[in-house]
Amino acid sequence: MDFLTYFKQISSGSLSQLAVFTGPEVYNIEHTIKYIEENFLNSDYKDFNFTSIDICSDVDTIISAASTLPFFDDRRIVIFNKTGLLKQIKEDQETKLMNFLKDLPEHLVLIFNEQDTDMRKKLGKWLKKESDWVVFDKLNHSEFIKWTGKKFVGYGKKVDKHILNYFVNRIDYLDTASDKNLFDVDNTIRSISGTVGEITEEIINMYVTVPIEHNIFKMMDAISMKDMSNAIQVLNQFISSGEPEIKIFSMISQQFRNIFKLKLLLASGYTSSTAATKLEIHPFVAKKASAFATKYSMSQLNRIMVVLEETDLLLKSTGLKSQWMIEKALFEIAHLK
Repeated sequence: MDFLTYFKQISSGSLSQLAVFTGPEVYNIEHTIKYIEENFLNSDYKDFNFTSIDICSDVDTIISAASTLPFFDDRRIVIFNKTGLLKQIKEDQETKLMNFLKDLPEHLVLIFNEQDTDMRKKLGKWLKKESDWVVFDKLNHSEFIKWTGKKFVGYGKKVDKHILNYFVNRIDYLDTASDKNLFDVDNTIRSISGTVGEITEEIINMYVTVPIEHNIFKMMDAISMKDMSNAIQVLNQFISSGEPEIKIFSMISQQFRNIFKLKLLLASGYTSSTAATKLEIHPFVAKKASAFATKYSMSQLNRIMVVLEETDLLLKSTGLKSQWMIEKALFEIAHLK
């Protein structure tokens, strides 16, 4: 199940004896564990009845932890925190552990917080069926908007819809290529909220620096869909954050060259992964470039190369405003027939 479904379940007071937490959003995992600790144990004795185990090499560790009775409470909670057990467990230990888990003592709650699981193993398949298997994925757009809005309010700042959307787009959490998590976003919101006065785009720009590599594909997506207002908005964000225009143009040119080369290699029978190796580019870049390669014909790509070469020459040899020339090139590329 997803995180929100599980949280509604435990918020209603229902906590199952066996659960597996997995997924990339560690912020929500840690907050869920904290919620369970604070709401399902007697606060006076929770230090005795809540145990987090970071190293677990065998099943006997689990059984030993389970043998301790709760202290002046009805429940004991044990968290196995990123031990790797569900991936590394040996076959002869799987049956022993599964037999134990099938008949847990009534007082015991076991939670496996594991990033790495092996679903080829009997244990993984059994837990997926018999436990509360909770996947903590990154928030989607609507969830993230609500979450960030509440965070600003929690830190004493009320932001309007425009500023909230500007922050969400700039923080780059929703990009599949981004490694940002909610801890990173929370820290940024806390810092911004500590400033005096109203939160503006300029304030956000001071605290949120977006790597050009993460957003260059957003611009190219917009260009391929002829959404020039969005493409120009991304370009303006790059420039306002201090990125040199020549660097921005160089990145755009490099990605179109990758698309051109990948188009040729894919036509020759290469996959995106083998083409990535041949071109010595990151597999993610190759995958994105492959997707763009299907949107352009070879004739269009040849004409794009000409536009880019002509613009590069103008950038180096004239006194015209660089941003204007880049925008002109983007318009020409977007409206190629």
